[in-house]
Amino acid sequence: MDDVKALNDALGKHLRIATFPVGIKISGGGEQIPPKARSPKQALGHPLALCQGVTIARIYKWTLVFSKEDHVCPGALVYLGHVSPELYLQGHASTLYVENQEIGKKMEAAFPMMPEGSVSEVWISPLESIQFNPDVAIVYGMPGQIVALIQAANFRKGTGINSRSAGRGGCSAWLAGIRQTGECTYIVPGGGEKIFGGTQDHEMAFAIPLSKFRDVVEGLEYVRKQGATKYPVPIFGVLAEPKFPEKYKSIIPK
Repeated sequence: MDDVKALNDALGKHLRIATFPVGIKISGGGEQIPPKARSPKQALGHPLALCQGVTIARIYKWTLVFSKEDHVCPGALVYLGHVSPELYLQGHASTLYVENQEIGKKMEAAFPMMPEGSVSEVWISPLESIQFNPDVAIVYGMPGQIVALIQAANFRKGTGINSRSAGRGGCSAWLAGIRQTGECTYIVPGGGEKIFGGTQDHEMAFAIPLSKFRDVVEGLEYVRKQGATKYPVPIFGVLAEPKFPEKYKSIIPK
């Protein structure tokens, strides 16, 4: 939990994130659910899309636990292994986005998925008040803030940070995707997340696996200390002497 606190503090200090960074745990079952955690279906009377749960956590500061019955998004149910991917992998749904079903099959097969039956719950909580060790932290910010996180994550890597974006299914990247790669990734939120989760047009997402928390913290500290870039980004132009039109100059006595 020391690394969790260090990451939350570093994000506040260096990036001034507008919404609360969120921690997510994928539970296989048998673990004690955090105190005061809310089941969407019990708390609200209906299931939610997982992206709605993330938005609730990062704005309302709720801790949520999604069991299978709390999910309404078919994609998330597949990515988490709650239902068989057989029908999903036929590519019919993805023809909303691609030319034909054959390309749709390729699209769906590319999304990371958890093994069927391996997940019991997904726990979501703001890092500020989290009471469990998350598998991954999700940070939403403007491109300038995400660039700072890319620099921090690349601090001990050097070869750059990958993106996993198809314009949809972003939750697969920070669920099964992070489990598979163990690497940070940045995500352009798709249409479903904007429609259901309320993600804003100016927001991008950055996922950090627990194993990389300390590297990102130290990367943020190092890059900011070097002065190469900061956030808010310093604009050197404000230090230059401005040049006004000649007509403006005429109103000042010589």
